[in-house]
Amino acid sequence: MNLVKTYVDGLDEVLGGGIPEGSIVLVSGAPGTMKTSLTFHLLHANARHGEKGLYVSLEQSRASLQDHTEGLGYRMEAADGNLSILDLAALRKKFAGPADQPWMDLFKLYTQGLRSSFDYRLLVLDSLDALEILAKFQNVRKDLFGLIRWLRGLGVTAFLLGELPAGAVRSADLGRAVYAKNKEEYLADGIFHLRLARQGEFGMQRQLRVVKMRGARHDTDYHALVFDNGFKVTRILG
Repeated sequence: MNLVKTYVDGLDEVLGGGIPEGSIVLVSGAPGTMKTSLTFHLLHANARHGEKGLYVSLEQSRASLQDHTEGLGYRMEAADGNLSILDLAALRKKFAGPADQPWMDLFKLYTQGLRSSFDYRLLVLDSLDALEILAKFQNVRKDLFGLIRWLRGLGVTAFLLGELPAGAVRSADLGRAVYAKNKEEYLADGIFHLRLARQGEFGMQRQLRVVKMRGARHDTDYHALVFDNGFKVTRILG
């Protein structure tokens, strides 16, 4: 099995070597847990190793996303032309087709069309929540099932960002923690859960857990997620 490296110090070891190629990975967490930064890192680091990646943004403009990521040290020129940002909202304004063209159709049109000129193997969708609103999902579970089935046919390793409220979310029906609002956790091959946890009396710490990853023997504990000139995953001390 081919594995996609994250190039996060400590995370590939947690994953048992990396992410199985072709996986659909849900990256969920509350605002401020660095979902955007982490997934952009995955694309940027792989781009520097020759693997093409596409970041599809529905919430941030291209300029805003680049300002944010370059502030963290991820400069586009260092990606050697192997990383592309698709600002779908800006493209929709320039779209020459019908004004009422559905958002889901536009997403598929541009992401599939790019493959002919830019054969990317990694894809980030930021975010599922924005797509659900813009595409006006009628039956959320059915529409998500269709989206994930389509992504599998695209033949990429995809990371889907999803928002969760702060703190643990438990399902009364299931009697356990949940990591997605619309039960898309059952459809995904893998789940990264990011959270902010209290550390000491006043501090907060970002933490990451690989909840599941089909085809991988991975550690399921929470680990500290540290950013200091790059991401690092370490054991939680004390």
